[in-house]
Amino acid sequence: MPTTNPNTLLASHPNALKKAKALDPAALRHAKDQATELLAQGKLEEALAAFQKVARAAPGEPIHQQKVAEILQRLGRTQEAIAEYESVAETWARTGWLMRAIALCKLILQLDPGHTRTQALLANLHARREQPRSIAARQEPSGATPPGLTRKRLTQTPVAAAPTEPMPPVPFFTAFGREVFLELLAGVERRVCQQGEVIVKEGEPGRSMFIIVEGQVNIVRQDETGQHVTLAMMGEGEFFGEMALLCAGPRLSTVVAGTETVLLELSRERMEAIAARHPQMDEVVQRLYRRRLLANALRSNPLFANWPEDLRQLVSSAFSPISVQAGEEILSRGQPAHALYLLLRGQCAAIHQHVDGRETPYPELAEGDVFGEISLLRSKLATATVRATTPCVLLKLDGTILDELLPRHPMLQKELQRLGSERMLRTTLLLSGRSLHLGDTRV
Repeated sequence: MPTTNPNTLLASHPNALKKAKALDPAALRHAKDQATELLAQGKLEEALAAFQKVARAAPGEPIHQQKVAEILQRLGRTQEAIAEYESVAETWARTGWLMRAIALCKLILQLDPGHTRTQALLANLHARREQPRSIAARQEPSGATPPGLTRKRLTQTPVAAAPTEPMPPVPFFTAFGREVFLELLAGVERRVCQQGEVIVKEGEPGRSMFIIVEGQVNIVRQDETGQHVTLAMMGEGEFFGEMALLCAGPRLSTVVAGTETVLLELSRERMEAIAARHPQMDEVVQRLYRRRLLANALRSNPLFANWPEDLRQLVSSAFSPISVQAGEEILSRGQPAHALYLLLRGQCAAIHQHVDGRETPYPELAEGDVFGEISLLRSKLATATVRATTPCVLLKLDGTILDELLPRHPMLQKELQRLGSERMLRTTLLLSGRSLHLGDTRV
């Protein structure tokens, strides 16, 4: 009578994993370490058996059953892997980890495009979207920790697993009705990046946004000296690159995988195709953009830093992003200026053009600088030409919107008038040949 490999039997029947006796915590940690070491050594069969043991001992931590599925896939046992992935995807969905469930469903459909149960699970995920959490919980930067994992933070302090708390809602997925939600799921692609892999590079054209399903990424920026500085770490449930869905500008930062990372990627082309049928898609992307880039820019800019939060929020909702190419004129001296600008990325040259054709340069405009307020507030023509010296990303506040805001918010008008008066004084000093304060980058 033929014998059955117990490992194969367990892999074929995921529920069997739940019937094993649990190990004590120390033994479980040892079993996890042993399984991880075997996998690192490339001993797939031994690693499979070890992870199956761990999964049986810790049935409440689906991450281990997912590892079983990944090893089965690497061994070419595709149908067994799909069975495991399906079980884990259902568990992630049931416990509120929507992004993990979506990513595994996309993987199953890559392996078996006609897998009807997975198609049905994806279709039902809309009804399982996470409920909004408390304000305190939403303020956590990377959300809850999935069962069986700990989170690496800036302080390098591990956080205990929270198996009863779902991943925080990802607004991009939870803001739509069923029809748009399903189109969005069809449009995203699953992407796996290895530790150290560059996901997007500063200065290169942006074409897609990313949602972190598993792992961690580092946000890196090149400073004035050419050194690369890590600005932040991002983890599961967070997203980046959404600006690329709004405009075809350069990436503002480099993003590097800090660990092996699983992402869901949505390209601008796919987003535009969905938005053509569902205009609310564009509105949601705009809200995401304002919530992050605009709020950060306004909070860090000296002009806006001391404003009340409600006024910052109001002004941020009125800004819109634009991209300009190197050499493009944003303001032209002697011409009407119709907007207020905040430089997010890049550099601009501000120039006084004399009637005889000579040009006098003002201090260069750098990231965070505001310009255009003199013409708007004093109903004058632009006093300088502003030209992009590098590809730039700016925030633009249309003058008609500003006209509506100023009467209702005296503080906004007062601050812009102060900025305009200081700028006109500096212009007078510059043109008269008197010295300017070093480091003053305003026009």
